[in-house]
Amino acid sequence: MKVSKRILAAVLCLLIMMSTVTLAFAGSVSASTKKNAESIAKQMEAEGIVLLKNENNALPLTDKKVNVFGMGSIAFALGGGGSGSVVAENAISFYQGLENAGITYNKELLNFYEEWAKKHSIAETGEGLVDMLVQMLNSKIQQELPAENLTPSILKNAKDFSDTAIFVITRTGTEMADLTPEDIKITDTEKAIIKKLDRNFRNVIVIFNTCNILELDWINDYRNVNAVMLAWTPGEFGADSIGKVLSGEINPSGKLVDTVAYNISDYPTTANFGNFAYSDQVAKYFVNYAEGIYVGYRYFETFAPNRVLFPFGYGLSYTSFDWEVTDYSADSNKISVTVKVTNTGEYAGKDVVQLYFSAPYYSGGIEKSSIELAGYAKTKLIAPGHSDKVTITFDTDDMASYDYKNRQAWVLDAGTYQIKVGHTVRDFEAVYNYEVPTTKVIKNDDTTGVEIKNHFDNALGSFHYLSRTDGLYSKPSAPTHFLATQAVKDCDTRPSPTTEGVIQNTGVVYEDGAIMLADVAADNSLWDKFLDQFTVDEMIDMICESGYKTLGLERLGVPTTVDNDGPATVKGEGGLLYKESGIAYPVAFALASSWNDDLAYAYGESIGKEAKELGTHIWYAPACNLHRSPMGGRNFEYYSEDPLLSGKMAAAVTRGAQSQKLVVTVKHFVCNDQETNRQTRGLFTWTNEQAMRELYLEPFEIAVKEGKAWGIMSAYNRIGADWCSGNKALITDLLRTEWGFDGFVVSDAYINVTGANYMDPVLATYARNDACLTSLWYFAEKLQMTTNMKQTYEKDPIGFGNALRLCTYDLCRVKMRTLAFDPTQTTGHRGEGKIVSKEHGNVDNSTGGANQGGSITDTNGAQNNANKVEKADIAKTGFKTYSLVGAAAVAVTAAIVIPVCIKKRKRED
Repeated sequence: MKVSKRILAAVLCLLIMMSTVTLAFAGSVSASTKKNAESIAKQMEAEGIVLLKNENNALPLTDKKVNVFGMGSIAFALGGGGSGSVVAENAISFYQGLENAGITYNKELLNFYEEWAKKHSIAETGEGLVDMLVQMLNSKIQQELPAENLTPSILKNAKDFSDTAIFVITRTGTEMADLTPEDIKITDTEKAIIKKLDRNFRNVIVIFNTCNILELDWINDYRNVNAVMLAWTPGEFGADSIGKVLSGEINPSGKLVDTVAYNISDYPTTANFGNFAYSDQVAKYFVNYAEGIYVGYRYFETFAPNRVLFPFGYGLSYTSFDWEVTDYSADSNKISVTVKVTNTGEYAGKDVVQLYFSAPYYSGGIEKSSIELAGYAKTKLIAPGHSDKVTITFDTDDMASYDYKNRQAWVLDAGTYQIKVGHTVRDFEAVYNYEVPTTKVIKNDDTTGVEIKNHFDNALGSFHYLSRTDGLYSKPSAPTHFLATQAVKDCDTRPSPTTEGVIQNTGVVYEDGAIMLADVAADNSLWDKFLDQFTVDEMIDMICESGYKTLGLERLGVPTTVDNDGPATVKGEGGLLYKESGIAYPVAFALASSWNDDLAYAYGESIGKEAKELGTHIWYAPACNLHRSPMGGRNFEYYSEDPLLSGKMAAAVTRGAQSQKLVVTVKHFVCNDQETNRQTRGLFTWTNEQAMRELYLEPFEIAVKEGKAWGIMSAYNRIGADWCSGNKALITDLLRTEWGFDGFVVSDAYINVTGANYMDPVLATYARNDACLTSLWYFAEKLQMTTNMKQTYEKDPIGFGNALRLCTYDLCRVKMRTLAFDPTQTTGHRGEGKIVSKEHGNVDNSTGGANQGGSITDTNGAQNNANKVEKADIAKTGFKTYSLVGAAAVAVTAAIVIPVCIKKRKRED
């Protein structure tokens, strides 16, 4: 990446991440809560470590003396960068983790590395925000000690100490930057070191301290590289678990949540991942999901099975297990399998039972991968000679495929389905046949009963989607067409709506006093009368000023909440400028690799307890986009390449967090699967509805339906030409109407200080995206945002007025679910007295206002008539007139940040 591009990323990062400082209770996490959190964090790492190779009884260690090589052991990464970054005041170092496990390491070798590190690594300066920016600018490859520095004398002394060598390889990931193919490979220096270690030591163990899975095609090329372990970035206390896995005190039980191919070029997404620009447009970028549904194992098991080094679901243990299917039952609605797992080895351990199905495929019909995950279960800790039973049940309708071309429905084709009880996606203990006599078309949602139909035909694009009819070993081609369609050209200039109906009341004053939010909590029939009291300005402010908080309104008893990041740690008040946080947990990649839903719940619950003591009410997590490519810069924040596993993890974390009244915002909705160009006027994401529903939407659907999520964070990118946060089809028609979501939606970090006609709050409000996650730069954004909103209300008081009202309703409802809300602050007023005055409106809510042509109880009224509403001349006034203010803010930021960042990069460059 060019330095100039990194500098631009830094400026954008500052604008995005600097938060609005909120005034609310801030607490410290108690010792007991921290102790519980530490225990859960250690378990997450212990169960998330994936042992890929273990030959010649390399592990667990019999000789507890080791030599440790690699700069990664010194600059041991605890997490990733950006919103998923962590602060760890009491982090257990890699070496401390060895000590805790009773492993002795070569201190002379450690001193040698430390002396070299003082001269060659970028120092930690403790400069807070600047350090974070530098982290985003730096290469994700840790600078490594050259192999030639490992002189014969150093190696001889090391061999005299122990015949075991541990080599730690570190890579980080970060928001706003994806990895390159070179980042995924081990470097020439790392290869040279491995070669030296292989020649000099009988037992070489490679530990990957990484945010992504690297290319591993080399691991069988060395005779003495006996063990390979994925330890991820383990958070504050995870190194303790790594040491105990090495010693044998903990038996690894993690399984791969992504397929490991031989080479980055083997993945079907590689040709369509990264930087693609329209040649006839300025700063408009796109990505084609040309692989369709064939992502990860869905591709490899269908098209290229011989290009897999380690299959999905793979992971070794120190012990052995025997499986017996004790029960298999199937009817027209459900399939259930019970497996007895017996530990036949010498170490206590856990195992994961995986259940898959293979659906019948008909050439020319609906696309189907050759196999899909249907469910999974993890055993308890099983002592040698003992057993545990697990049962996995799933709905037969879950085997249906989405037909976006013809029926616009889920279709369970007639034919024979194979139900496979597996150790991995390709290693099966038992296979059963399940017959579907006649094709079943599922036209209504299983939760709401709402009719299912296509919502995203306009995102289809005009390229070829990978199909099984293309033949074995086929892969999508890179884009060849770089001219923008008319939809791309017109994405920001569509006409405003004209709607019919009534103008909702605003600014109502009752003679018997104000109705407070607590009054509504006691009597839901007061909603319309309560909402009538908000002025237009108050509703606009509440929607727009929602960065790291949701704005309150004291006169109506509406509290301000404290909202904050992130997926690996919960932070206290102050946004990015927070002073207190919970502990740093292992990354989501590690949690998902545990395949343990109960552990995911415990993690969410622990986060919720910490948030309660910190005074944080809304959590910008969990994140459940997919690992579409191994190069995804934020793969560490996400769970898996598989949507079912991702959704189950997100749902469990959600339930745990919300059990403590911490509102989650499951993010980033949707198809935010790369960082490159995600925000540059909104990455135009082209895909078909089958891929969206079967892959990218499914984790969110599970989090909403099973996890009962109270919040969603919408994404920067566009689906086709429509910005996610302003996409009514996505947020209202699918999320709220079809799935039945009843929470609030917040945008990703709002940045539009240049007035570039992107991330328009008007679009967001029409779509019922309730809040804009604004930043410290809101002082520069406020004028353009609120002016645009007010002018839109003046031109469309019916449609836009109702949209404002619905968003205000959603925000008030979510506040009622938090600990910021005090339900005892009731007044007893019911708005039964006369209306003294009001700002706008002609609705009679004297009887509660139900069904008054677009009242809060009529969410299918005027608001839904807005359809695909986007900016017209309204937007041009609000965004163009005040862009100079924002441009000045950018200039000031650049003047302050760039010199500091360049200075701190000198040694690297």
